[in-house]
Amino acid sequence: MKIALSVPSGYHARELLLPLHRDLDDDSDINQVLVITPAGDLRKQVFPHYCSKFCFVTNPKNITGHKQLLERERPDSIITDTNGLDQLDVPILQAARQLRIPTLTFIASWDNIWKIARAKASGQPYCNADRFIVWNKAMKVHLHRVFPEIAPEHILVIGAPRFDYFWHKVKIPSKSQLRAYLNLPDDDRPLIHFATTELYPLDYVIAAVHAARQSGTFTAMPHLYASVHPGGKIENHDHYAQKYNVTIRYSFGRHQQAAHPLFQYNPTEKDVSMLAALFTHADLLINHSSTVAIESFAGGTPVINIKYGRPLDWWRWRRSAVYRDFKEHYQDILIDRPTKVVYNKSQLIAAIQEYLANPTLDQKNRWSNLKRMITTVDGTAGKKVLAAIKLVASVPTS
Repeated sequence: MKIALSVPSGYHARELLLPLHRDLDDDSDINQVLVITPAGDLRKQVFPHYCSKFCFVTNPKNITGHKQLLERERPDSIITDTNGLDQLDVPILQAARQLRIPTLTFIASWDNIWKIARAKASGQPYCNADRFIVWNKAMKVHLHRVFPEIAPEHILVIGAPRFDYFWHKVKIPSKSQLRAYLNLPDDDRPLIHFATTELYPLDYVIAAVHAARQSGTFTAMPHLYASVHPGGKIENHDHYAQKYNVTIRYSFGRHQQAAHPLFQYNPTEKDVSMLAALFTHADLLINHSSTVAIESFAGGTPVINIKYGRPLDWWRWRRSAVYRDFKEHYQDILIDRPTKVVYNKSQLIAAIQEYLANPTLDQKNRWSNLKRMITTVDGTAGKKVLAAIKLVASVPTS
């Protein structure tokens, strides 16, 4: 069996190629994995850790080129992470449809169907696969609502393979190893993680926590660490280091000297294992409305969501994507009350004090929401996705 996998960027490599690559390598039913990617000519630099079973080819320039590629390679199935959110997936799916090659789209993130709906409404091209895999039941309902032509039985609810790392406990670095990786002292002081984005600044939150720390509000003086989104700009955040004594760096997996610009974020197994360590060993996550909340649930770390903007900045705040997210997909997280949502500085400081004093607070709610969001919570999502890929390859297209 030969399968083809579309990997338009490092973000997409994280979703399936990386977490599935060992199972793909070990599966005797699969003879070859054809990876269609803009970095196809840069295998040694971008994909150095993949064995000879993986063949990397560069995306052709148009649908005719994709059709010629697929006619030559004759894969038994084609897997993408989008149906058009990344436009490189569209000609692959269109060519596969013309050649009657079975296709499967794995929806890469829990919020992507909201993005897909907006893209569809704007007229952005898309091409639906024969089958879809989603993280949870709510996504299945939403996907069918956006595309009523997709039969519900063709939408498989499995989960997210990239979360499997949280159940590979022996591979998660220790607290001491994490602290060393972040150049922090290996002491008993708690670690507060701020997850920044470019959607809305987080400096006013960091400033408030720093001021409380300096005034002795917290029983122990916590270490403050701010991660910059892989697609963000560290120069927008690096002033936290001097002004608020915050350790700051890109989220693990961002590589400045990447051989291809679409693979500046291209995490390795070491990167994702260290990321699991961060969400396991940090004492608290503070963010606006980020997916990292779910990762913190998997690691057992309490979460605070910031639902207020900068002082006197109500116009920008209410027009921000963060504010929109709270009204849309983030409701799926808040429904179980697994986090503390704070609406002002006083509530923020009180919530920090509560969670640092009692880390198990809301733990049952976090676990309930984790099961709701990613469905498979035993480290086997990757194996289930691979089984679905093989099943799709065996089913003729209509």
